[in-house]
Amino acid sequence: MAATSTGQETWSGKAAFVFAAVGSAVGLGNLWRFPYAAGENGGGAFVLLYILCIVAIGLPVLAAELFLGRRGGGSAVAAIRRLAEADGRSGAWSLFAWVGMVASFLIVTFYSVIAGWVLYYAWTLIVDLFTSIADQGLAGLTGGAFHGQERAAIEGQLGQLLASPGKMILCHAIFIGLTTWIVSRGVKGGIEAAVTILMPTFFVLLVILSIFAMIQGQAVTALGFLFAPDWSALGERLSDGSILLSAIGQAFFSLSLGSAMMITYGLYLGRDQSIPGSASIVVAADTGVALIAGLAIFPIVFQFGLEPAGGPGLMFGTLPLAFSQMPFGSIFGIAFFLMAFFAALTSSISLLEVATAFADGDVDLDVEEKRRRRVVGAAVLGLVAFLVGCGHALSVVPAEVADTFFNDWHPLGFLPLFEGQTLLDATDGLTTYVLLPFGGLMTAIFAGWVVSRTASREELHFASEAGYRRWRFLVRWVCPLFVGAVLVYGAVVSPWLSGRPAAEAEPVETAPALPPEQQ
Repeated sequence: MAATSTGQETWSGKAAFVFAAVGSAVGLGNLWRFPYAAGENGGGAFVLLYILCIVAIGLPVLAAELFLGRRGGGSAVAAIRRLAEADGRSGAWSLFAWVGMVASFLIVTFYSVIAGWVLYYAWTLIVDLFTSIADQGLAGLTGGAFHGQERAAIEGQLGQLLASPGKMILCHAIFIGLTTWIVSRGVKGGIEAAVTILMPTFFVLLVILSIFAMIQGQAVTALGFLFAPDWSALGERLSDGSILLSAIGQAFFSLSLGSAMMITYGLYLGRDQSIPGSASIVVAADTGVALIAGLAIFPIVFQFGLEPAGGPGLMFGTLPLAFSQMPFGSIFGIAFFLMAFFAALTSSISLLEVATAFADGDVDLDVEEKRRRRVVGAAVLGLVAFLVGCGHALSVVPAEVADTFFNDWHPLGFLPLFEGQTLLDATDGLTTYVLLPFGGLMTAIFAGWVVSRTASREELHFASEAGYRRWRFLVRWVCPLFVGAVLVYGAVVSPWLSGRPAAEAEPVETAPALPPEQQ
């Protein structure tokens, strides 16, 4: 990777960018949300609907964000302002980049807490494995996880963690500290160096775990759950439009769109790299990970007669119970939670990078000044994220365990949409149902209606004029229509249709990586 004379770094090549972008897109939601959503909503029929949505909506907006970043340079905010002013428009268009940057930072403050849970489970399983070996010798390698524990204790592991704020904050501190250190080292020495190790390791673990699960578990049942088309189930959900919006939301948020992350990563994209080609690879890899993850999870779940679930109930309840009953359960469990940790880490790196790139300063600053600003900016942002994250951690401590103030504080409770929600729930809801859809909607409008045809055509450089025209039609008309529908439905219609505030309603599952509530 090279830095220009003004200090603007670029990815060393296509592979580095793809690893970084896929790492940004692949998160905990790929492991615990999409496979379950597919199985429960028509299997292969839902997968086909999802692929249609990600090609028609996710891919055009992803390409738009990348070209906006590369064309503008600097930071997401600076890039949008510069592009708007270049076409004689108001610099106020950069407001939506500000919204995306704030959303990314807010997400990393609570994403780090959840990732800390993953780290805790990985460590617990490692300790359990060595305990088993100490008690049983090498035979301990072949046994199940959570040596000697009853079912209730295994299923109650997460509850025990939530009742231990000190452990949660320690794991949160380790995770956010590691994220901050990587980001502070810059694009080449930090982000690229990390993702080129983490993402190949993630993919290897995912493939090994899926093969092992298919051999050891109920492969046929899992394949049917995930891929057998159930058009009647899909038709029932399509009748009220909710499943379509769910598929759109999943496609949109799975690619980290609306958060200025891909605009930021586009800043470092070399002029010799094809945006449509790179974006297509990212979309294919992200979708593939979500599908393969289902093959690593559900054969084991069905093998032991457990009910399939989604969200944290799957990762921190159902799967640990399955690991306790299967051969080589400790090793499988350690590998799974390490894989999840890597996915969470690459996502958190991109989340923190958005604000750090802004702290870097203007693109015209020299190398040393940008490096100094990055180190200071990352350190300050990491510290603030840690402190806010402590509030999130304390907000999920059960009230019967301790009164932490945060577990009875409802910061946005004066708004009907967030009535009854604690700090973590309100922050999650605000980013998921308001800020990210708004950012995505404005990105599509800006790329399709404000930026000149010349600029977008030069940056995207489609192989044919027909390809460019298809992209322009989708980003100008289709994407704003459906992303706007997700925004209105998720933030307004869904809660009020049920006559309840959002905290109690059953909203469309459009969250990018985390649950609206701790289940």
